[in-house]
Amino acid sequence: MHDTPKPRTGGLAILISITAGLFLFQEYVGNGLVSILPYALLVIGTSFVDDMVSISALLRLGLQIIIATAIAFAGLTLEYLTFPGLDISIPPIIGIPLTVIFIVWIVNLYNFMDGMDGFSGGMATIGFGTFAILAYMKGDMNFALINLIVVAATLGFLVFNIPPSRIFLGDVGSTLYGMLVALFILWADTKKIFPAWLGIIVFFPFVLDATVTLGRRLLRGEKVWLAHRTHYYQRLVLSGLGHKKTLVLEYLWMLICSLVSVVLFQAGNLTTQIFLLILFALLCIAILVYIDKLTNIVNSKNIST
Repeated sequence: MHDTPKPRTGGLAILISITAGLFLFQEYVGNGLVSILPYALLVIGTSFVDDMVSISALLRLGLQIIIATAIAFAGLTLEYLTFPGLDISIPPIIGIPLTVIFIVWIVNLYNFMDGMDGFSGGMATIGFGTFAILAYMKGDMNFALINLIVVAATLGFLVFNIPPSRIFLGDVGSTLYGMLVALFILWADTKKIFPAWLGIIVFFPFVLDATVTLGRRLLRGEKVWLAHRTHYYQRLVLSGLGHKKTLVLEYLWMLICSLVSVVLFQAGNLTTQIFLLILFALLCIAILVYIDKLTNIVNSKNIST
């Protein structure tokens, strides 16, 4: 999606900023939440090496699975499948593998989606900012503060990453964000701040695009670990909309998901929650269908000319 090479060290700056923020506010952040961050550093370290000297996708995946397994056995495990009106207890024999799959997928989908100026940073700003709002509404100031630290570090980077970008996240940055999303959702779920499904809705623009795109590529028999330009946001850019307009539309979509999550969090009535989720699902389907039709029309015109 870019014509000229750019430095890929933005993730290091964000990591240093988050570390500085945690140090400055260590009295208020809480030791429990900070204790899970070393696991993120292990994954990030692998990505840093990959940024310097390329590592095979299989080796990276194997290391991620090992680290995710360690996290699950450390106690940050999905113990319930919770949805509106449904609360199913799951045994460790199912919960641990499910947690590992969740962590590895979230880490990689954020990496997959990091391909446009201002995109990943914008998702992080809105997403972690929403986590902070949800935590404040729940009364958990520690969780709210650590999310605000991530937002502050991201804003410092985003100044240099909005189009035209002067620096990229690199694998360190995208992996850092992905790992924090996974860890924070698991922490919020296990500590009853908000359920995991609500955290997924907050980051749904990335979850939906990456999951549907990967599924399509698997069905077509493509090598999913190779770089490509078939994500929905990439197709919008290539259809003629351009980077800036696509970014504005994606930011709007992120804000809608943020608003939906806050409304769902406040809605105590089960019927209201289910109704809102149905509307949200229909909106997601409509967006995907519209982009498919738009890009297919543009591709047909290009072929004909």
